[in-house]
Amino acid sequence: MKIILKSDLHRELVELPFAITAEWEEQYQVVIVLTGGSENLFLQEVQAGHIDLNRPILLVAGLQSNALPASLEILAWINSHNGHGLVTTTAELPQHSHQTSTIHPLVYTPEAEPLRLGVIGQPSDWLISSRVDYTMVQSKFHIELVDIPLDSIIALGEVDSGLEGAKAIHRELVRMVEQYHLSGLTLRCFDLLTTVKNTGCWALSMLNDAGIPAACEGDIPLLLTMMLARQRYHAPGFQVNPARIYPDGRILFAHCTLPLSMTTKYSLTTHFESGIGVGIHGELPLGEYRLMKISSDLQTMMDEPVRLILNQFEPTLCRTQVWVQASRELAQQMLTHPLANHHLLVKC
Repeated sequence: MKIILKSDLHRELVELPFAITAEWEEQYQVVIVLTGGSENLFLQEVQAGHIDLNRPILLVAGLQSNALPASLEILAWINSHNGHGLVTTTAELPQHSHQTSTIHPLVYTPEAEPLRLGVIGQPSDWLISSRVDYTMVQSKFHIELVDIPLDSIIALGEVDSGLEGAKAIHRELVRMVEQYHLSGLTLRCFDLLTTVKNTGCWALSMLNDAGIPAACEGDIPLLLTMMLARQRYHAPGFQVNPARIYPDGRILFAHCTLPLSMTTKYSLTTHFESGIGVGIHGELPLGEYRLMKISSDLQTMMDEPVRLILNQFEPTLCRTQVWVQASRELAQQMLTHPLANHHLLVKC
C-alpha cells in the first residue's frame, strides 16, 4: 500500500528523488510525504481507515518543500498514539531503535515571579503533535499561557508587501506585549499571508533580538524551549525545521526567520512557501551550538551538542539553511522517535 501526501501550501511541483521498492510495500504501509503542511492530510487518511496504526508505517520524505518536518510531526503523533513507524529521506531504511539516549527528563527552574506568554492566533493546524496542557504549563513552569486573537493584526489590512509592512506587524506585536504584559509569544503567522499579505518573520526576529522569545506558527513547546534556552545559555535561538537527516549525523536545518544577532551577514528576501512578504536569509558563524526541544507532554527534552559546519542556500527550502554535525545517536533518534517538528539551535 502506498499513499502520497502533498499540501496546497506549496506552489512548486515536487517529486520523490528515488523509487519505492516492492519490499518496502510488503513490510510497511508506505506514506510518501512531498511537502510541509501534510500532517492533517495524514490524519484524514487515518480517520478514513486508509492507514492502520496497528501496522508499521514508513514515512518517505522528499528532500525539499519541508517534507521532512511534516514527516517528523506525523511520526511523533504516530508514536504518541502507540503506533510504530520510521522516517527515511533516502533509498535506505534507518535502523529502528527504542534507544532514547538523546532525550532527558525535563528540568526547568521557574522564575521567582509568574510569567505570561502569549499564544496569538492558536497553533497552526499542522502541528498535530505540538499541543500542550495549559494547566500543566502553569504548574510545571509557573507560566500562564494567554490566548490572544489575531484580530488586531488582521485589522491592519493589506500592509505594504515589503519591509514597511513587516515593520507594521512588528509594531502591533510590541503593542500586544505591552498590553498583555507578556514575557514572550508565539504567532500563528501563516494566517497573515492571506490577510495582511505579509509575514511575521521580521517581527519575530526583532522581538527575539530584544530579549522577548518569539516563536513561529503558534508552536508552544518551541516557545517554552526558547524560554529554557534563555535561562540556561542566556542567548536567543534559531527556530528550525530539520530538512534532511543522514545516518552519519549530518542534519540540514532551515527556516525563514532568525535573530539577526546570530548572523554574520543577512539579506531580506521573500517567505518560502508563499513567495510574498519578508523572509530572512542569514549566515551563522561556524562552531559549537546546542540543539534543543521540549516535548509536548512537558516530561522530556533534547539538549545536545552539535557543530555548525556549513551555510548554504537552495531555492526549494526555507530561506536560512545550515548544516550541522550531530551524533549518529541523535540522528537515529530523530528518525525514529522525534520530538515533533521544530527545534531550537542555540550558539554556546
